[in-house]
Amino acid sequence: MAVLHEWVSAYAGSEQVFEAIAGSFPNADLVALTYEPGVQLALGGRHVRTTFLDRPRLRNRRSLTLPFMPAAWRALGKGQYDVVVSSHHAFAHTNHLADGGVHLCYVHSPARYLWSPEIDGRGSARVLGAARATLRRVDLAASRRVAAYAANSGAVAKRIEQFWHRESKVIHPPVRVEFFGEPTPEPRSRDYILGVGRWIPYKNLHLVIDAANLADMPVKIAGRGPDKSRIVAAARAARVPVEIIESPSDEELRSLYRNASCLIFPTVEDFGIVPVEAQAAGTAVVALAEGGALDTVIHGTTGILVPDCDLAGLSRAALDAAQLRPLDIARHAERFARTVFVDAIKEWVSDNT
Repeated sequence: MAVLHEWVSAYAGSEQVFEAIAGSFPNADLVALTYEPGVQLALGGRHVRTTFLDRPRLRNRRSLTLPFMPAAWRALGKGQYDVVVSSHHAFAHTNHLADGGVHLCYVHSPARYLWSPEIDGRGSARVLGAARATLRRVDLAASRRVAAYAANSGAVAKRIEQFWHRESKVIHPPVRVEFFGEPTPEPRSRDYILGVGRWIPYKNLHLVIDAANLADMPVKIAGRGPDKSRIVAAARAARVPVEIIESPSDEELRSLYRNASCLIFPTVEDFGIVPVEAQAAGTAVVALAEGGALDTVIHGTTGILVPDCDLAGLSRAALDAAQLRPLDIARHAERFARTVFVDAIKEWVSDNT
């Protein structure tokens, strides 16, 4: 058996899924397209085999290497395993390692670069535009060789049906709800609006500052990334206090969640681990009524779902969300615990092998 993943570049949501699947099958071989040195995953001391794209100059140039990813997966060989479980969000399901065996695929999303470039602007890269039609054909052909699919949310299940014409079982990703929900003796301030995520354009974190400014509430933005300049510019233009926390530790992030009046999450995610982490801490979420938020946020109970990124709507929702009951919010988050995910993955693999 082998467990596969796309690129390991940080300890983020998809990498945590890879870690949890690998932990569910401790005797499986592990394979990834690339692996950034220094990223620490609990893999039981196992080596992760990588592809010819795992080179320092290529790891972070994915817009250039995307057209070569199917070839990198195929170059690993054919028919080496009875069972392969792939963690997919680009081209992992194009591998042939289970030819003659069973290939099961857990999908974070069909490659957004190919099928949903309107969600993620990285799909608009010129080099990918020229190759998109060919890569779609390769991607669709690979989908026919997969024995069974699991999706990380209802929204992704719909994309799998739309693009690949396949059914899938929804298994929500693991979230560290125990860590973020641990009781703490210190009082909670609940006196600021929070934004958390990578600082890249489609996350829209500058809108959190603008909405908090309209609500006349202090705001804190946590994360890191190349869109920092836009966030700093929004902070300078705000009338309310703005604190920018770059690369917070897990403990700092937990404290930020716990003391926020609400989290504003103004982006469309396939699932979205950040809103679940906030809810585990008892903090309500304001999110768009699209994507994974439809699975993770209960409107009027654990947060407020809004139709779009209208600033007036976001600011009103933030004030309403602050009135929701923390205990109800935290209890809801328990359904996304790692133990729930592991049990569901083991059952799914057992049912399909």
